[in-house]
Amino acid sequence: MDPRHEEELRKLLEIRAMYAARNGANQIASNPQQHRANPSNPDPMIYPGLYSPSGFDVLSILVRVQRRPNPQYHIGNIDSSIALVLCDRSLPDNPIVYCSEPFELLTGYTQKEIVGKNCRFLQHPYETVKAVGDANLDDSRASPSDPQHPSNDPNIHAKRTIKKAIELGLESQTTLINYRKNGEIFKNLLTTVPVDWTNNEGVEKHYIVGFQIMTAQNK
Repeated sequence: MDPRHEEELRKLLEIRAMYAARNGANQIASNPQQHRANPSNPDPMIYPGLYSPSGFDVLSILVRVQRRPNPQYHIGNIDSSIALVLCDRSLPDNPIVYCSEPFELLTGYTQKEIVGKNCRFLQHPYETVKAVGDANLDDSRASPSDPQHPSNDPNIHAKRTIKKAIELGLESQTTLINYRKNGEIFKNLLTTVPVDWTNNEGVEKHYIVGFQIMTAQNK
């Protein structure tokens, strides 16, 4: 993992631990019986007043998504129960810089295993097929009869849809065949929303928020 991402992850986990301890103490003090019956561990990055150690305010970004003009796809309520990732478009290969705890539960991977990677890592064994243009279909390193040949990638059309939307700064929604850490396959309805703005220092910010929903046939 890139050292920058390791430091971000370390601070992120520290903030989560502090918030969980404080939130848990408050809940127990206010209603100890209810806490014992319904323990909770909300994702602190979705709540006001808490910020990512890397300098972006996750809450602010999600508010921008919720209030975006002319949304192309309906996302519904954005809260701590939703599986999502935040990718930095200003960095090479659009690495994940934040993921919610429901995303960890959905995929079986931990924050440490996720941060710094491109979302393609969920597309094993086709995660190495990154440029979804027609040129990949002529890859001479593998025979078309090989199940892992790019032409046999079940996500090839979905990847093209996502790639084109990112290049044009548009939203996209498509279904991908993904793999959990334990190798289990699931169908993932992925909605991507670009978020761009200029901060108070005049620095342009470019992110992609990816919302993941396991489709009904997998439940």
